[in-house]
Amino acid sequence: MIKATILNKKYQIFNNWSDVTIRKMGKAQKYIDGMPLDVKNYIYSNEEEKEPVSDSRLLKFFIDWIEIFSTIPRKFLESEISVNNHDELSITELFGLVSKFLGEPSIDDIGESNTIKLKGKEYHLIESVYTAAGTEKMLGGATFKHYAESQAFARLFQDKKYRKWDYLSRITAILFREKKEEAYEEEIIDVRANLFKDLPVSEAYRGYFFLLSLQSKLQKSMLTSLNRKKQVKRSAQLVKRYYKTFIGMMLRIRLRVKTFITSLIKRP
Repeated sequence: MIKATILNKKYQIFNNWSDVTIRKMGKAQKYIDGMPLDVKNYIYSNEEEKEPVSDSRLLKFFIDWIEIFSTIPRKFLESEISVNNHDELSITELFGLVSKFLGEPSIDDIGESNTIKLKGKEYHLIESVYTAAGTEKMLGGATFKHYAESQAFARLFQDKKYRKWDYLSRITAILFREKKEEAYEEEIIDVRANLFKDLPVSEAYRGYFFLLSLQSKLQKSMLTSLNRKKQVKRSAQLVKRYYKTFIGMMLRIRLRVKTFITSLIKRP
């Protein structure tokens, strides 16, 4: 967070992922969804694909975006701050500080964690469980409902076309909890999902990145287990096939020996 003094008054500019909440990003996403198409295309298109947009429309977008991610009043942004002045804080410089919120954090920015914090409370990812042999079963404490619902919301959240930041608070509410013995209950998850809208984006994404990493390992583990079962089944089928071949061969040999002995007995 940056504190700036403008006309002898102090204001805050949110420029870190820890400064903004899921609720704030939901508000920003709603703004993006309602943006004029030409401005949206200009912002998100590749450099060589950009269609020209008038300076006034682009500047209005800069001011809208700064207003969302700062405490600076709009009237100051529109009438008291220069558009582009290298000697003082300008609109273009302010926009540069908050432009990162047009994207999303990376794991290099914030890391990953199986524990998240909100207002002094810690919430832990559903625990792994261990077999008698000591093998870790990742997300082993989760039920099918936990896993299926979180996966469904994760797919929706990853799809930029249908992105809703509420999905992130829902995913987190399903799989992170205070008490490890908590059962799956819709009402509890609903309350926690609403509470988690006030999670700093950095906290929510730490848990989200940990989940993505865990799910990747889980899929590999399930695939390995499935392949192992297929190999065992294939081996059993080969043994069975070889056994049948061996028995058939022995029966043929036995028949030939019997025929040979019979022919010897019949000779004068």
